[in-house]
Amino acid sequence: MADDDALAEIAGELYGTLPAEFVAARNARAKELKPHDPALAAAVAELRRPAPAAWLVNQLARHRRDELEQLLELGEELRAAQAELDAASLTALARQRRTVVAALAREAGAVADELGAPVRQPVLDEVAETLQAAMTDASAADAVRTGLLVRALEAVGTEVELDGAVAGGLAGGVAPAAARRRADPPDELAERRTRKQREARARAERELAEAEERADAAKAAATEASELVDAASAAAGAAAAQRDALLAERRELERRLSDAEGELARAEQAVPPLERDRARAARAASEARAAAEALRARLDP
Repeated sequence: MADDDALAEIAGELYGTLPAEFVAARNARAKELKPHDPALAAAVAELRRPAPAAWLVNQLARHRRDELEQLLELGEELRAAQAELDAASLTALARQRRTVVAALAREAGAVADELGAPVRQPVLDEVAETLQAAMTDASAADAVRTGLLVRALEAVGTEVELDGAVAGGLAGGVAPAAARRRADPPDELAERRTRKQREARARAERELAEAEERADAAKAAATEASELVDAASAAAGAAAAQRDALLAERRELERRLSDAEGELARAEQAVPPLERDRARAARAASEARAAAEALRARLDP
């Protein structure tokens, strides 16, 4: 019979590899072990390649452990609220669960990209379903913590079918922190719930203060805008009055220009006759001088 601890250690290494590399890595390890430990080699050779969603949840257990633990702790709080029939807590926690599951599923996509094995949305949907199942059932949460899932999980009501879900039947390989929580869950759960309530209250107070600051700023901005509108309206009225005055002045100047142009035209029309009269008068004067000179000449001896 294979050593469970040795099998768990090897499985932990293999289920951390990329899906495309799993089979080759598993077979190579089994071949390496066969001369020294045939039973362990056979157990390693029987390890199943994880489904894409299972592989990605396993990587969350390796690369996003803190975020995964926060989600699983929230699941514990949900189950406690259900047991206590605490409707108010259930409503708030259920809303928080939807947010946390969606966020961690998105983060799983980021992990896949980081590891060079991007996945499509249907796989992320299965990841979210597996996370929901882990929050619904404590045993499912333990299975997720192992990082050795071979298939996605699904909750049916409050139960999750785990047969064949963990590699090599190693469902007992749960993180020490989980074991400590199970040893004395009520006190730790109450402490976490109290801490979360304090954090939620502090967050709500900060949000309220920020909202009041935004409201005050908006009120000040509205007052300033109103003053600017009033000033702009007054300036517009003054500009309109000035425009009307300038238009009236322009009309008066245009009238005076028209009168002056009329007088100029009449004066220009009167010039030719006057010039003719002046020429006739000049000729008459010249003729009169000539006649006077002739008479003067006859009178002188």
